[in-house]
Amino acid sequence: MFAVMTIGCLLCITALSFLLSGEIFSHSIKKSARKKMLGINLVVTVLFFVLYPGILTKDFGGVLTKITILWFMLQIFLIILAVIIKVLRLIYEKTSGTPVDESRRRFLRGCIWVPAIAGSLYGGLYEYGRIEFTNVDIDAGEYTRLSKLKIAQLSDVHLGQFFSVRHLQEVLIQIIQQKADMLVLTGDIFDSTKGSDNDEAIKLLNAYAQFFPFGVYMCWGNHEHLRGIDHLKEELSKTNIKVLNNESVKIFSGDKPLYILGVDFLNGDMTPNVVQAREKYVAKAMENVPENAYKILLAHHSIFLDEAFKNKINLTLTGHTHGGQFGFMGIPLLPMFKYMSGKFEQDGCIGYVSRGAGSWFPFRIGCPPEVTFFNFKVKG
Repeated sequence: MFAVMTIGCLLCITALSFLLSGEIFSHSIKKSARKKMLGINLVVTVLFFVLYPGILTKDFGGVLTKITILWFMLQIFLIILAVIIKVLRLIYEKTSGTPVDESRRRFLRGCIWVPAIAGSLYGGLYEYGRIEFTNVDIDAGEYTRLSKLKIAQLSDVHLGQFFSVRHLQEVLIQIIQQKADMLVLTGDIFDSTKGSDNDEAIKLLNAYAQFFPFGVYMCWGNHEHLRGIDHLKEELSKTNIKVLNNESVKIFSGDKPLYILGVDFLNGDMTPNVVQAREKYVAKAMENVPENAYKILLAHHSIFLDEAFKNKINLTLTGHTHGGQFGFMGIPLLPMFKYMSGKFEQDGCIGYVSRGAGSWFPFRIGCPPEVTFFNFKVKG
């Protein structure tokens, strides 16, 4: 299904590039240039259909995929700019009554290539790998024992072709340097088609678990289910990483205890059966949690914020959305989810949707990846 959707997108980009070639190429080279672009796009699309997903298991698969994405993202930027210029040209011609002369059109055609190339290179080679370390202050209120607690959230690493084990190690070292007390992993961490990479990452996380005094906790994401959940369960069971699958764990006791809860992945469907299943997951995770506890819920899909707010869970940490990966001035351009990114509050409860440290699609613009630190403070 994913391959079919991807091929459909590539064909749409190809068609739009062909139709707007008059705004992209000068008149003298338009015919030959659009034929070449059409040929390259069709060859790439056919090769994608033939080679996917086998190519992703090869060492060179990631490089070829990145080149392909950069090529098509360049065309998307050209299409957007060409449409803008075409609309402005038509408005000018309508209002002035005279057509734009050819010398100006040549100049505009040349101009659109500069931001298009810059945008594709920036999103694919720079912003995609520039992880931001975000700090969020949390008012602990009456839970004074939480004061100065620091929790690091790592989500949506998508270990594999675009996020190596070595890169994961670098990020973990940076997290440790921030002196986080606890590390939580909110799904889609282990996503390599090479099982050996996933196993190596598990060993790495286990080796670094000693640097987090309150431990390392995890919930499943949809990509863990795709990459052999049974094997991952077995390997993680040998470590100090605690996977919370519709269950909870007590961090400390007292009259104001702290509990970490975690739920398995469920999609964002709003059909009655799926909504009920999400409610059951949360209810099961809360079974042994006292009412006076401070509750932190780990869930991969951000839609679980609905259930968290309903059940008065103090803090819920999620991911899955990647923040949309395309944004403008902090606003997601592809708002496909109810909760896209950042902090949400309702009736004193807080939810946070991480943009994720990586993604399976190696391109971001206006939406850099992140690792988030939650700093608990008692105000006043």
